[in-house]
Amino acid sequence: MVSLGRVGLLVNPTAGRGDGRAAGTRVLQTLRSLGHDVTDLSGPDLPEVSRTARERTGEFEALVVVGGDGIVHAGVEAVAGTGTALGIVPAGTGNDIARGLDLPLGDPVAAAESVARALHAGRHRTVDAVRVEHAGGTGWFASILASGVDALINERANAWRWPRGPARYTLAALRELAVVRGLPVRVTLDGVAHELDALLVAVANTRCYGGGIRMAPDADPTDGLLEVVVVDRLSPVAALQLFPRARKGTHVGLPEVTVHRGRRVLLEFLGSGFGWPPYADGEPIASHLPVLCEAAPGALVILGP
Repeated sequence: MVSLGRVGLLVNPTAGRGDGRAAGTRVLQTLRSLGHDVTDLSGPDLPEVSRTARERTGEFEALVVVGGDGIVHAGVEAVAGTGTALGIVPAGTGNDIARGLDLPLGDPVAAAESVARALHAGRHRTVDAVRVEHAGGTGWFASILASGVDALINERANAWRWPRGPARYTLAALRELAVVRGLPVRVTLDGVAHELDALLVAVANTRCYGGGIRMAPDADPTDGLLEVVVVDRLSPVAALQLFPRARKGTHVGLPEVTVHRGRRVLLEFLGSGFGWPPYADGEPIASHLPVLCEAAPGALVILGP
């Protein structure tokens, strides 16, 4: 059993149509009933929550986050590489980070109870995270970095408020795939450069993004490596045909899809301007390419079995 110490709590009360609020209350009550000193770090918006979490993580033995991928990403950025444990209570609509880490979905209140009990009993495991360097500084992510049309889809889906859940990402994908062709990029994998005309380049630590799209179905967040999935430039019709296969993970092996594995990946845009802003864990992680991604083995301590 761990010592009864301080725990930071981040809750998105609007996640999952109110499920976040109920789950946050349960984890707070359970941890306090077990004798832990819990500090609620939740704030009015995600940027402030992220900043507070990064500044104060060193005060806690664990950080528990309740909500969707946005607030989980804030938790990842706060604790990656620090040794502070991260408890994830998935209560959003996508929950791709939790899904990729094989955490239970569908009952946020039960998940909150499970995380609280895991913290008290000292049950945890280590998984990889990905460190990112870009012109604006450095950051971390846990699931997948999108740098092509998938980044545009992510950006459009984030801007919409309807429909809720994965359907919003699907509609955004149909909109973007109908008009986007591809972009010239250089992908340098462990020092070996490849110049490509790609529809997308996804740098994956876990399997899925976009509400369960299995872009990298064989990605393993414990092997110390990244999977880099490249989809070649396609016509709108071909891109729209590929999309449902990507949701199932059966696109891998198609002639227009190539999967690389490595430790360090540099993405550079070769066209005019800077290309599209990359997204990671469903959040904008840099204003433009280039970005350097590097697998950091065991950088995250995840509460649970």
